[in-house]
Amino acid sequence: MKFIPFLLSLLIVPLSPVLAGHHEGSSVEAFVQDYFDKFNSTTLETNPEQSFTFPAVFINDGKVRVIQDASVKVFDYEVIKASGWGYSKILDTTVLYEGPNSAVVQVDFNRHKADDSLLSTSKVFYTLAMTVAGWKLVGASIPGGITLVD
Repeated sequence: MKFIPFLLSLLIVPLSPVLAGHHEGSSVEAFVQDYFDKFNSTTLETNPEQSFTFPAVFINDGKVRVIQDASVKVFDYEVIKASGWGYSKILDTTVLYEGPNSAVVQVDFNRHKADDSLLSTSKVFYTLAMTVAGWKLVGASIPGGITLVD
C-alpha cells in the first residue's frame, strides 16, 4: 500500500510547474520577441495588458511617464505612424539581470519605414516582472527617446 503514494508522487512532481500557473520556464528573450511582434501588430494600444502590468513607468529621453492602469494609452499608433514608422526589428537582446521575479533587458533595435528603409536605431532597457501569466513589462528607459505618444 505504501507503493501507491510513491507512484502518485512520481506523477504529480513533474506536473507541479504546470499546476502552479507560474511560468518559471518562460524565457526573457522569448518574451521580448513576442512583445515586439505584438507591438508591430499594433494590438498593444487597445490591449496593453497583453504585455504590461500596471503601474508601468516609461523614461523616454529623460521624460518620466507613469501609467497607472490600462485605461491610459501606453502607445498612440497614429502618432507613431506619423513619425514614419512601419515596424520595429530587434538587432540584439542582452539580459542584464534575471532573477525568479524580475529581469532587466537591453534591446538594440531598428525602426523601419513601411518601405523597409531605416528610420532610426535605438536602445531600450526594459524592466520585467514575473506574474502568474509570465513575464510582463513594468518599465522602459529609452535613452535618446522615440515617438510613442503625443
